[in-house]
Amino acid sequence: MKNKHKLFIIPAAAALAFHIFAGVSFINSAAATYDEPVHLSSGYSYWVTGHYMMNIMDHPPLAEMLSALPVLALKPANFTSHPYFANAMPYRYGDLFLYQNSVPPARLLNYARLFTFLLWGALTACFLYLMAAALSGPAAAAIAVAVFAFMPVFISNNALVSTDAGAAVFFLGAMAAACRCSREPASPPAGGRKGAGRASRRRWAWAAAAGALAGLAMVSKFSMFIVPPMIIGLWFLDAWLKDELKPGRLAGFSFIFLAAAALVVVFVYRFEPGLYFKGLAATLTRLDQGRSSFAWGNYSLGGVWWYFPFAFAVKTPLAAVFLAGFGAWYAVKKPGRDWLWVLLPPALYFAASFGSKVQIGYRHILPVMPFLALAAGLGAGNIIEKRKYLPGALALLLVFSWGWLLHRTHPYYLAYFNELAGGPANGYKLLADSNLDWGQDVKTLGDWLKKRGDAPVILSYFGVARPESSGINYTSLCPYTHAELKGTGVSACSMKEVLLAVSATNLQGVYYPDKETFAWLKTRKPVFVAGYSIFVYDLTSDKEGLEKLAAVFDREGRNPEADCLYARAR
Repeated sequence: MKNKHKLFIIPAAAALAFHIFAGVSFINSAAATYDEPVHLSSGYSYWVTGHYMMNIMDHPPLAEMLSALPVLALKPANFTSHPYFANAMPYRYGDLFLYQNSVPPARLLNYARLFTFLLWGALTACFLYLMAAALSGPAAAAIAVAVFAFMPVFISNNALVSTDAGAAVFFLGAMAAACRCSREPASPPAGGRKGAGRASRRRWAWAAAAGALAGLAMVSKFSMFIVPPMIIGLWFLDAWLKDELKPGRLAGFSFIFLAAAALVVVFVYRFEPGLYFKGLAATLTRLDQGRSSFAWGNYSLGGVWWYFPFAFAVKTPLAAVFLAGFGAWYAVKKPGRDWLWVLLPPALYFAASFGSKVQIGYRHILPVMPFLALAAGLGAGNIIEKRKYLPGALALLLVFSWGWLLHRTHPYYLAYFNELAGGPANGYKLLADSNLDWGQDVKTLGDWLKKRGDAPVILSYFGVARPESSGINYTSLCPYTHAELKGTGVSACSMKEVLLAVSATNLQGVYYPDKETFAWLKTRKPVFVAGYSIFVYDLTSDKEGLEKLAAVFDREGRNPEADCLYARAR
């Protein structure tokens, strides 16, 4: 049996090797996404100044500081005497830090990305293996790690400078440690008083570890404030279900847990815990105001309850969902309380997302996804162990389909959509914003334009990465950006070819008062699509298209260029 289990280590190791290859490919293909300059510059400023200022009301500091850690070795300028820093203007400061530094922007950004990608990947694999091995053994644990390694949401989001991945990793780690604490026998059948003492010490150690990891989650993202009450509630429920409810003992574990979490928060916040609660309050107030979102033709400011279930349905690999469903059934059916730790943490977090008024990305339910890999590992392990051929054949078929879609998506993993959605090429019809279009594909657009002789382009861009840093000669039209993208001086009047490039989020009009601004393009076939998120149209010989484009210039108050386009259409 031991040799049989060792066989599963080989595909798990191969899957992790693919994970690293895919992540590095994505990093090399992607320009800075919308929030990366803010996170990187803020984290760096915390290291060099010793003060939390720039982004502290929007995000806790830990994930940003970890991302900026390798950048310290490059010794870039910090610009802390600049008005953008003094006046706490995070997007302007981030643009200044990334694009006007002594170190090239790609080197700054990719150093940080690679470090955190490897860190989050290693920690997720370790926590998954730890939890799955405790619940079902090493075979299921190895498969869970392999499923994680092939999930596009981890390949892409773990490879970005953000706070989402760190929160998901530490959420999983806290639950894994809490599960181990709960599963340690209160009184071992062998070993007598000495054995019971060792078991008790292990439980106290796991409780402290769970608290420390919960604290790390809390100082990575404000949404993680729910972790402590969730874990304590799960401990009490677990004890009640196994008829070992001892309030005094559980209160002791809870005290150690909360003390460890509090110490981490106090330490990371440099003994100013009040700053954490100010940031949390500010974030909750801001999130309650809502934000423009788009899902399957629906536009909303306050959100719709089905946004995250829909995003889950179209962006999660169906093979992983099938195996996870089988694993959930197995966990419920199996004697004991495995289902409590496999199903309840993600279910509670997922349910909490239904009421969110900010619906801008699948990444906001990222803490759910490691548990999907965990359940998939349990499901696959059970199929193999019981030799259930029909589910096994279906799982294998879905795995092949999953692999084919990964091949089609490579290296643009942020834009992954599953078979139900029709693949990544269909994604823009269903979701926008960070689900597929976060400004990352402007680099791919630049490569394509270079092949056309550095052709100039009219660019309606959703993002903050400077197009000129990707070699793009452009004039900006209806951008949605927190950066100042003035263009390179090209005019629509001087273009031999009228090329219009529009980000998917702008194509759907998500943040425009007039949602139909670019709706007329949807009946036209693009000549190129950069990474599934930026659509390029050649309107040179399209008279109706030129008139529609001229009307957009007119509404922007750019009348001379509009007149040129109207004249060209005639």
